[in-house]
Amino acid sequence: MPPKRAEDYFNFLARVGHTKHYGSLDATMELIELTGIKSGQRVIDLGCGAGATPVNLAKQLGTPVIGADLIEPMLHRCQERATAFRVLDLTAFLAADARYLPFPDNLFDVVLMESVIVFFEDKVSALMEYARVLKPGGYLGFTEMTWLKPPTQAYVDLFVNAAFVTTTEEEGWRELLAEAGFINVAGNSYAINPSRESKGRFQRYGRHFMFKTISRMIKLILTDKSARSVYKDKTSGLSRDIINYVGYGVYAGQKP
Repeated sequence: MPPKRAEDYFNFLARVGHTKHYGSLDATMELIELTGIKSGQRVIDLGCGAGATPVNLAKQLGTPVIGADLIEPMLHRCQERATAFRVLDLTAFLAADARYLPFPDNLFDVVLMESVIVFFEDKVSALMEYARVLKPGGYLGFTEMTWLKPPTQAYVDLFVNAAFVTTTEEEGWRELLAEAGFINVAGNSYAINPSRESKGRFQRYGRHFMFKTISRMIKLILTDKSARSVYKDKTSGLSRDIINYVGYGVYAGQKP
């Protein structure tokens, strides 16, 4: 399980029906390109959150997608979204720990993750688990927080305490993929553009769902003391210059 503070925050996000992935729809589209997702392939999205990526893939490409998330209330949001977009026949959602997958070897054509692996201390073991469930020649693709420049140790400590994660620079992510046995490793890192991020969330989730999310969040913060505490704890821990140090990357590797 994630640390208690992280789990509380994810449950808060499940209640409002939203998960935040830097790069938003732009990053997801780059993942699709890097992994070469095609209609009819077996795809799994690990840490699928509120279900935006599985539903979008099913809707746009006609691809059957499994979404897996450790936070079970998130799965209710996934079902809600899949129902609204009429892709229940192309999607399935289950509770699973992304480090220990309940699937046989060589099953999937593509494994996707967005903002998940930073939460794992042993990242190479997690990457090897994804290689296990991939078919030979299949692709792993993920988006992840990435240091844009070497941070001071004090800033690393602050980041870990506030965001519950450990990350690395672009080259570090590439090296981890290679260490886990992936070939044809590719990827790019980007600075965070706040206005682009805001616009991207509306594109990713749709205006109707985003307005529902915002409404739920405001109501929770105003009426629920525990939710208000979780929100304040998560948003007050990092200094405003975070975007000078941390961006996001989009990475992929192929199983030999």
